[in-house]
Amino acid sequence: MAEPETPAVEVAESELVASEPASEVTASEATSEIVADEAGAEPVTQEAAEVADTPANQRKRIEEQLEALKRRESELRRELAMSDHPELVDALRELEGHAYAVTRVEAKMAQGLTKSEERKRETLEKKLASAREKHAEIAAHIAELEAELSPLGPERTRAFESERLGCLKQLLATMGTHEGSFQAKGLDTTLLVPELARLLPEIRALAESLRTR
Repeated sequence: MAEPETPAVEVAESELVASEPASEVTASEATSEIVADEAGAEPVTQEAAEVADTPANQRKRIEEQLEALKRRESELRRELAMSDHPELVDALRELEGHAYAVTRVEAKMAQGLTKSEERKRETLEKKLASAREKHAEIAAHIAELEAELSPLGPERTRAFESERLGCLKQLLATMGTHEGSFQAKGLDTTLLVPELARLLPEIRALAESLRTR
């Protein structure tokens, strides 16, 4: 017996069903596509998710999906607000730009120095250490020069003043010892030693100060 022929209509319907792709997408796959779209990568397949489906990776993936959904929600709300209130479009974009600038700076702060900045810091630290060593050497040399210069400046003056005072005291002592003998002979020592006339007021002041001590 010959087999019954399949109606042409049924054949066409079977081919149509077979040619149509599955249109059902789970919520997890849709979220994965959103995350992938934001990252500029291919959607995460179910097979790839099952490879590293540890509790830690699963939690991280869910958190990333949640953040992606939150960002997408904000974008949609922003687009809706701009659509409903065109007069606020410029203000909203300006607000968004400044907020993004703050976030970008915070991200740079969290990242730390770049490789070029790290190399520059190392170079500057070496230069600073070298400069400090040279500064210490220069400071020591300055101290030596000041020590050598000091006897030629105020210290020299103080040394001579001390020496002069000592000479005045010796002169005062000598005058005290021999002044009576000169006076007994009717001799004026200021006429015999002219320098005494100039120094006499100072010698008397010195004698007074020594007497009152």
